[in-house]
Amino acid sequence: MTFRGALVLALALSTSSARAAPATKVPEIPFEKYALDNGLEVILHRDPALPLVAVNLWYHVGPVNEPPKRSGFAHLFEHLMFTGSKHVGTGFDKLLESAGATNVNGTTSWDRTNYFETVPREQLELCLWIESDRMGFFLDTLSAGALEVQRGVVKNERRQSYEDAPYGKSSLELLDTLFPQGHPYHGAVIGSMSDLDAARLSDAEAFFRTYYAPSNATLTLAGDFAPDTAKRWIARYFGPLPKRPRPTVKHRPTPAFASLVRKTVVEPVELSRVSMGWLTPPAYSRETAALELAAAVLAGGKATRLYRKLVVEKKLASEVEADLDPNSLAGIFSVSAVAASGKPAKEVEAAIDAVLVELSAKGPTQAELDRARRRVLFGLMSQLQQLNGPDGESGRAGLLQRFNHYLGDPGHLRQWHASIEAVTRDDVRRVLAAQLDLTRRVIVTTVPEPKGKRP
Repeated sequence: MTFRGALVLALALSTSSARAAPATKVPEIPFEKYALDNGLEVILHRDPALPLVAVNLWYHVGPVNEPPKRSGFAHLFEHLMFTGSKHVGTGFDKLLESAGATNVNGTTSWDRTNYFETVPREQLELCLWIESDRMGFFLDTLSAGALEVQRGVVKNERRQSYEDAPYGKSSLELLDTLFPQGHPYHGAVIGSMSDLDAARLSDAEAFFRTYYAPSNATLTLAGDFAPDTAKRWIARYFGPLPKRPRPTVKHRPTPAFASLVRKTVVEPVELSRVSMGWLTPPAYSRETAALELAAAVLAGGKATRLYRKLVVEKKLASEVEADLDPNSLAGIFSVSAVAASGKPAKEVEAAIDAVLVELSAKGPTQAELDRARRRVLFGLMSQLQQLNGPDGESGRAGLLQRFNHYLGDPGHLRQWHASIEAVTRDDVRRVLAAQLDLTRRVIVTTVPEPKGKRP
C-alpha cells in the first residue's frame, strides 16, 4: 500500500470509529536519520507524490535556554535570522520567493526555534545553500542597526499580542503566575519589554555562537528528492561548518503548584472572562494522551461538556476553551470562558468547577470520549497530508522534528497514536482528579474597565 493509500485508510478508520482503528493501521512516516561529523542531525522523508520539498530546520533553543533578565531573546533572534547572511545578503525572502518557495517562515516556542519553507524540487540545492549560509555566516552581517530595528518589531508584536489585545494582559498574568520570576518560561515566549530593551549586540553575538551551531540543530527534508543527491548537497553546504559543543540545558523539575492563587485584571473589554491554569507533566509523559483527550472532552465543539453546560444550558458564557500545551519542563492545562452579557464571573467560575468536579468523579461518557478521540486523531492524521505545516511543527516534516526533539525518535507517530487509542474513560477521570486539583491552580478574572475610563 502506498503512503497516500495508507493515509486514506487510517483517516477513514479514525473518523468512523476511533476504538476500531488499531495502531497497526496507522501509516508510519518513513525516514532515515543520520548525523554529519559536525553534529548536525539530518532526517530524510521521501515522498514523490508532488514535485515539492519541505525544508524544516530546528534549532534546539527557546526560552528554556534563556538566562535571567534575557527573556524573549530566542524569539528576537528568530527575527534577526531573516535580516541577512554573508553570501546570501539581505534578500533572503526575495531569493526564495523568486525560486517559487511557499510557506517561508520561522516560529519560536518554549523549547525550540524553527525555520522552514517548501520549495520546488529543482530549487532544493539553492534552499540548502541559503539555510547553511544563515547557520554559518549570519554574524558577518549582524549589526547594531539591525538589532534595533528587530527589537522594535518584536516590541510592537508584544503590544499587539498582550498589551493592546483583548484579554492579552490576562493571558500574560496567568502565565507569569504559573511560572514566577526565575523560571525560564516566565515572561511568555515573546519576553518582557525591559528584557528586550536590555539586549545588546554582544548578547546577540554570544547567543548565536552558543546555540546556532550544527550540533544544536536538526535538518529535515520531506518530499520529492533523490536521497543520495540530497545527502551530497547537505554534506557540501553544511559539512564544512565548524563543530561546536552542543549546549546543555539543566533545570530542576518545575515544582507542582502548591495553592490556589487568584488574580484580577482590569481591561478595556465588554465581557468578563475567567481563565484557569494548572501545571501538568512535561511533553509525552504517560499522562499526556489522557490530558489531550480531557481537553477535547471539555471544549472544542458544540457537543463538548463545557459548551453544553455553560453556553447552551445555563447561558452563562458566550465561548469556552480548554487546551493542553505540553513542553519540556512542564505542561500547561488551561480552561477559560468568556461570560455572556450581564453574567457575573463568579457564576461562570462556579459552573466550570462543577463540570470539572463531575468529570473528576465520574469521567466522561463513552460517547464523549469517542468523540474527543476522533477529533484528536483526525487532527493528527490530517497533518500527514501536508509536507510542512504553517507553524513548522505540524505536517510530516514538523511531526518528525517534534518527535525527534522531545523523544529522540522521529518515528514515534505509531506509538503516539496507540497511546491516544488506549485512553479509557477511567484514565480521563483519574488524570483530571490528579492533575486538575481545584486547590492548586491559578485563576485570573478579567474585569471590564469602566467605559468612562477607556481611551
